[in-house]
Amino acid sequence: MSVVRVALLGLGTVGSAVGTRLLNSPYPFVLTQVFDRSVARKREAFDPHGKIVWTSRIDDVLHGDADIVVEAIGGVEPAAEWIRQALLHGKSVVTANKQVVARHGAELWALAARQGRQFRFEAAVGGAMPIVRAISEGLAGDHITRLVAILNGTTNAVLSRMDAGGVTLPQALEEARAKGFAEADPSADLDGDDARAKLAILCALAFGIRVGADDIPAQTAATVTQADFEHARAGGTTVRQLARAEYDRSRAALTAWVAPVAVARDSVFGRATGATNAAVITGEHAGDIVISGAGAGGGPTAVAIISDIAAIARDRAAVVPPPRLTSEFSVRKHVTRGLSHSFTSILAEAV
Repeated sequence: MSVVRVALLGLGTVGSAVGTRLLNSPYPFVLTQVFDRSVARKREAFDPHGKIVWTSRIDDVLHGDADIVVEAIGGVEPAAEWIRQALLHGKSVVTANKQVVARHGAELWALAARQGRQFRFEAAVGGAMPIVRAISEGLAGDHITRLVAILNGTTNAVLSRMDAGGVTLPQALEEARAKGFAEADPSADLDGDDARAKLAILCALAFGIRVGADDIPAQTAATVTQADFEHARAGGTTVRQLARAEYDRSRAALTAWVAPVAVARDSVFGRATGATNAAVITGEHAGDIVISGAGAGGGPTAVAIISDIAAIARDRAAVVPPPRLTSEFSVRKHVTRGLSHSFTSILAEAV
């Protein structure tokens, strides 16, 4: 593996973790540039010896010598445009940005293939749980029929803490913030917006269909109480936020949703505590494949990003073909809105 020059966009929680790993990597990865809007404040603490080129101008990165650009600024724009420009300037891109991948992933992946570069996003879906690689590579020889997963480590940390400690949701959320698992505004996590963006990405990879994240129905976990856990315990279950998608190819019909549901306490989901992600991927031939891993925080996300960098570095000339998405698929026609019933009835459905 030859030397790979890496430019980092953003030095927040994820960017800092990635930068630290790059500076201490056993691989021949060299962090050559950091883009951040707070250069003066962060440079002194992160790069006291001045070995990295710092800039607050994206053009400096686009015209720089980096082989790979890591996008860690978050948000849809300007992140999507900067990724697009990096690819057009001949650089491969690694991102943890699930909103960009959910909305623009197919376009960016196709652009990367045309440019002879790679666009990788393992960290955008499962944190350290390698679900993107499992579906797109490990299970490429199968027809996947169903995905059921915990895709939001923050919500799982909150719900599992409520279950174990008898605390309220606000108390569990405050503990998650103290551990670096939750943002100041946790609504995207608790309301399911984060998980349904990830589920939309997985639907493209697993089923070859283009489904909008906003078209996947979601039920918030923000209303879960200790009474719900007591009700679940009486039936030998607990409560977790699950994302589920099942595709019937014969009818071109997709059932997809994100919601807090009752799960068996001894299931892979019931045993998932803290900021853990878990998934059961069902294939026509392979049956159920179970994977899990840490799903929130800078460290686990950095693991996935470094793994993507390593994959590119092993074969920088490789062209990864984008998935062929069914353009005739009608999202509104085929997405079954299965959450119209009450929260109580959803909670009663053991998974």
